[in-house]
Amino acid sequence: MEMKKSGKGPYFYRMRCLFLLLTLLPVKLFSQASLSNGVALGANYMGGKIFLHTPKIHVTEPSYSSGLELSYRKQTTGTKDWHQRFGFPEVGVNVFLSKYGSALLGDAIGVYPSIQFRILSLHKAYWYGKFGGGIGYVSKHWERTPAADSMNNIVGSAVNNFTMFQTGIRFLISNYWTGQVGLHFYHLSNAAARSPNYGINTYGLHVGLNFHPQQVVRQFESRSLTPFKNPLNLCLSSTIAFAEDKTPDGPLYPVFTGTVSAYKMYRNKSRILLGADAIYSYHTRALIHDGYQMKGSKYLSPWQYTAFLGHEFLFGKIGFPLIAGAYLNRPVGGKKIYQKLGMNYHFYSNKEMIVKDAFLSLILKTHLVQAQYAELGFGFFL
Repeated sequence: MEMKKSGKGPYFYRMRCLFLLLTLLPVKLFSQASLSNGVALGANYMGGKIFLHTPKIHVTEPSYSSGLELSYRKQTTGTKDWHQRFGFPEVGVNVFLSKYGSALLGDAIGVYPSIQFRILSLHKAYWYGKFGGGIGYVSKHWERTPAADSMNNIVGSAVNNFTMFQTGIRFLISNYWTGQVGLHFYHLSNAAARSPNYGINTYGLHVGLNFHPQQVVRQFESRSLTPFKNPLNLCLSSTIAFAEDKTPDGPLYPVFTGTVSAYKMYRNKSRILLGADAIYSYHTRALIHDGYQMKGSKYLSPWQYTAFLGHEFLFGKIGFPLIAGAYLNRPVGGKKIYQKLGMNYHFYSNKEMIVKDAFLSLILKTHLVQAQYAELGFGFFL
C-alpha cells in the first residue's frame, strides 16, 4: 500500500526544530541556575527623621525624611578563604537618593560600597548587619550668601563623605526573590574640611525587595582553609589631611602624620596593632606663632605625639581599621583622646620580599562624635 505524503516540507521541520530549541533552552538555563553566581539587584525604601544632635544647629527638624537605595550585590560563595572566615558575607555597590523633607536642606545622593553579614540564621530568613561608606553630594549647604543659606549650618560643603549602617531581617519569598525589613542610620558630613560641619544624621525604618537572576544562594560549602603565617610585622605609614579653622570660609591648613606600629595577625582574619603617631599641623603652628607664648623653635613646638591601640578587619585586599589613641602632649590644649576609622586597600602582597605588604588608606579622625579631619595615606609592612 502506497503511503500518502504529509505535504509538510523542509520549512515545517525547521520550525519544529526551532520550537524544540526554544522549549529546551529555558530548561537548560534553569538547570544552570542551581549554580547561582550570587548576583542580586535590590531596592530599599527608607523613611525616618533627621536627628539634631546639638542645639547649635539652626535648621528646624523636618517632620519626615525619605530615601531610595538601589544596589548591585554579590553573595560570596567561598571561592576565597576570607568568604568562609567571615561567614559568607554579601558585598555590593549602592546608590542612595535622599529627600530630607526641608527646602533648606534640599536633597542628597550617596554612592558607596558595602558589606553585609549574617548575624543569626532563622527559618527561611536571617538577621543581618550592613555597613558601608563612600561619597555624598548635597544640593543645599551653608553659604555666606544668599542670606537664606546662612542659616543652614548643619553642613558646609556640597561634596561630603557618606556612611550607612543597617540591620534587619531578610526573608525568602521564592527562588528568585527575597525581601527585607529593618532599621537604618546614615550620616553625611565633610570630616571638618569645611565649616560649619555638624553633619546630617538620619535614622528610621526601611523595607525592600531583591531580585536574584540565577536563584537565591541557600547553601554554602565549607572547605579546608590555608592558615596565614603569623609573624609580628613592622608597619610604616604617612598621611596628609586638610582642616579648616573654626571660621567658615577660612583657610585650609595641611596636617602631616607619620606612624610606626607593630601588627599581629590573629584568628587568620584580623590584625591587632600597637603604635605611635607624630603629627605636624600648620594650624597648630599658626596658633602657637600668633596667639601663644613661644617656647622653643616655631618648627619644633607644633609637633604632637600619640600612642594608640587598634584593630583591622581584613576582607581580602580590603581592611577596615578601628583605632583608639591618646595624646602624649597637647601644644595648644584640646581633647585627650581620639579615634580613627576608615579603609585600607592592600594593593601589594609578597611575604618573601623585604616589603611584604603595601596599602593606600582613607581614614577619618574624630574626637568622639566630632570629626577632626580625613587623612589620605600610604604605608607598607616590613
